[in-house]
Amino acid sequence: MEPAEVEQLVRAVKAGNRKQYGPLVQQYQQRIYRYCFHMLGQLQEAEDVTQDVFVKGLERLGQYRENTSYEAWLYRIAYHECLNKLKRMQTYSRLLRIFSRTVPVMHIDQAAGGVEYNAELCEALLRLRPVDRHIILQRIVEERPFEEIAQQLDMSYAAVRKRYERAKNQLKRDLIQKEEAADERRFSY
Repeated sequence: MEPAEVEQLVRAVKAGNRKQYGPLVQQYQQRIYRYCFHMLGQLQEAEDVTQDVFVKGLERLGQYRENTSYEAWLYRIAYHECLNKLKRMQTYSRLLRIFSRTVPVMHIDQAAGGVEYNAELCEALLRLRPVDRHIILQRIVEERPFEEIAQQLDMSYAAVRKRYERAKNQLKRDLIQKEEAADERRFSY
């Protein structure tokens, strides 16, 4: 869908034609879901947050400024919803540790639809700070330009670029260390 078509649909929804929101959801639902899955690392949580993103997108459509990227605006909502979910998950996890005196193990049952699953990469991504994970996912998975990512995060282009490089290098280091540890275990006989 072309940006002009998206803007036309947004204007129609703002004018009261809520049926025009359906095509917007269809256009962006898979991308937002894939993004949420990579941010959260859990299928069910990603589904819930994706739904929340589109509900909030409709509720807050009056706050959307025309002549900016609707997609970037939607990803910004998704980013903040994922951060909120991560905070709630951390709080819940702390409560579980306090009451059960064990450390919960996070696992991923299966990959998100249409996404190649790599357990080591997923674990390394989840070790990044959420803002850095957002930048990596937007740049590499969603192939967004740095300017758009900067707009989503309300950061300068230079700051996003620098964070991207640092996060990418951190991922590389984590994956290399994991690979070296696996090699040591294989050859330690």
